[in-house]
Amino acid sequence: MLGGGNIIEAPRTFFPWEGHFNIEGLDIHKKNTQACVKDENGKVIVNERFLSEVVAINAFLDRLGSVEEKVVMEATGFYQYIYETVEAKGYDVVLAHPLKLKALTVGRAKTDRNDAEMLAELLGIDAVPASYVPSKEIRELRDLTRHRSSLMAESTTLKNKIHAELARRGTRPPAEARSAFSKKFIGWLRGLKMSMVDDLLDILEVVQEKIKKVDVRIKDEANKDEDMRLLETIPGVGHVVAMTIKAEVGDVGRFDSSDALASNAGLAPSVRQSGESKGHIGGMSKHGNPRLLYMLTEAVHVHVMYCVDSRLTAFFLRKKEEKGSKKATVVTTKKLLEVMYLMIIRRQAFKAH
Repeated sequence: MLGGGNIIEAPRTFFPWEGHFNIEGLDIHKKNTQACVKDENGKVIVNERFLSEVVAINAFLDRLGSVEEKVVMEATGFYQYIYETVEAKGYDVVLAHPLKLKALTVGRAKTDRNDAEMLAELLGIDAVPASYVPSKEIRELRDLTRHRSSLMAESTTLKNKIHAELARRGTRPPAEARSAFSKKFIGWLRGLKMSMVDDLLDILEVVQEKIKKVDVRIKDEANKDEDMRLLETIPGVGHVVAMTIKAEVGDVGRFDSSDALASNAGLAPSVRQSGESKGHIGGMSKHGNPRLLYMLTEAVHVHVMYCVDSRLTAFFLRKKEEKGSKKATVVTTKKLLEVMYLMIIRRQAFKAH
């Protein structure tokens, strides 16, 4: 509870009310969480704040003494551990979509107490714009692929620092070692006896070793999953791409069509229309999953390079002549996602021709 503006630990006693309550809104933040609990009549029973720590969350939930109500929280970037903590207690948890939620609350006073009560209010009238919550298995795959992405980003950063250090010193590799970060290139770098470059190479080796270990785990998991095995029949789609798509999309069956899946990836065209005026179809929507879109785009690049006689490559080349390379890549990425959707729904391997 609050006292003098500071958070103090609430005593471990049950809340003093009779009957059952059925809704709870959690306004979660990295440091604190505001909880609003309402009874079956919509009356606010309590609206208090506690630390966003597992121990504090469990202590609050234990005081409720019941798991008959629903709980709603916003899908922030750090919701997962709070969601899993509440879910583990047996509560029915609803995850609210941040952008759609914001559209419903424009003009409302923005405080933690108000936000928690608003969430509970929307849940009480079944008006929460729900966000998809993947299964625990999918969340674990997502953690694994995103961990790999962070390691890859760190590897790229280290390589860029090495290139920058060479440029600062005006040092260029000989012709036989110009393939960046090949064995010959690294051997040449070591021979320079530059302490800063050597330190960066040492860190890079550790990071690359971690990436190899993660890749082994990804390969093992991909071999166990039928969806991923199907996706890997597409030239250009390997273990990492297949698992990333599986992890970011989750259950493909939750989408009514390939267009709905494309919208989730940010590959649906934006439409602007007002009154009786004719609607204008613009570029692709930016409200998609950037990780999914990146992997799909990479898969297209590899596919059209190495599978030159497939229908997908022919589609890309035709669109390239009509629209240019950049737009052709976008529409081919959407086409690839449509192919993937049908492959998984129909349980069919890829057919190039």
